[in-house]
Amino acid sequence: MNLKKLAIPLLCVTTLSASSMTVVASTAETNQQSQQTVDFEWLFQQGAFEKIVEALSEIKNKTPEQHNMLVSALMNTDLDDAEEASERFIRAYSNDYRAYHTHASVMGAQASSSIFSALGYAKKAKQSLEQAVEIAPDEIAVYQALMQFHLMAPSIAGGDIDEAKKLAQHIATLDDIEGQFALAKVYLEDDQEGEAKTLYAPLLERDDTQIRARFELGNYYLTDEQFQASYDILLPLSAMQVPVVDKADNEQWDKYEESMSRLLYGKYRLGQVAVKSGQYTQEGIQALKRYLQEYDDTTIDTQSLPTPSWAKLRLAELLLNANALSEAEDLIKQIGEDDDKNFSKILKQLKKELKKRAAV
Repeated sequence: MNLKKLAIPLLCVTTLSASSMTVVASTAETNQQSQQTVDFEWLFQQGAFEKIVEALSEIKNKTPEQHNMLVSALMNTDLDDAEEASERFIRAYSNDYRAYHTHASVMGAQASSSIFSALGYAKKAKQSLEQAVEIAPDEIAVYQALMQFHLMAPSIAGGDIDEAKKLAQHIATLDDIEGQFALAKVYLEDDQEGEAKTLYAPLLERDDTQIRARFELGNYYLTDEQFQASYDILLPLSAMQVPVVDKADNEQWDKYEESMSRLLYGKYRLGQVAVKSGQYTQEGIQALKRYLQEYDDTTIDTQSLPTPSWAKLRLAELLLNANALSEAEDLIKQIGEDDDKNFSKILKQLKKELKKRAAV
């Protein structure tokens, strides 16, 4: 049973209140307690997960935000430890939907990485999401997560496309725009592309929704190998910008971060379209160059985005396709080794192809 796609996003893992940014530590020299401020968001973006775990493990009475951050860090180091931490989160905050949502995220990750226990983990993920909905019936995020479960999980694990549609319709009663996005996603998963396109059409025209609509629909077309359609939908993203907002305004910053993340990812996807299709090479090169520059400049959380190494790898592929050998060689020299076997395989092939062409 394949549950590789059973991914349930965590709730704002790097958004912490001021109180949760402070760790109380003892100094051995004075045997006194001092206040040490730890910027967990910065550490998370830097991939310093072990430092986060070390700092948060010292806190006895954690806030929900601190529990969530600890689990998020552990999911990047040890899923079994993350599972135990998420269970402690539930014991500490049994009436907080965020504890169950976080637990479901861990169960989804466990299901995706496990061969023999995938079904059991998937069922636990569903149970936690259903509990989260029961506790917080007005929270759109938990309905979205439960809907995503029903779309991604096989029926033997509890997935149900009809139930996903019902959840999407309920989301629409809470927020009309979110309901349109949810139902469009259900239609795409149910191979009802025409119905999905009808829902996306007005979303593509609105300034506040077109980036998300273009990203979602373009990503679908790319996955379905409809390269021309994906290119047409994604291309306008290559020239778009999102006005920067003050990070102190939490609500506006969250919206900005979501839009900026999708915009950046859309530019990366445009590069992928060029790689996979063998067409639109120059547009793909420009999109990936913009991605790398804006990734370097941005202050948003980039954990959910492709790494610069992957972007450079894709860019090198396109530069070779464009016969820009010198530029491709310089770029490949910047790319380090990676634990990802697919990454290493592509990099090896690029080096081999570059050497072959240089010898001609």
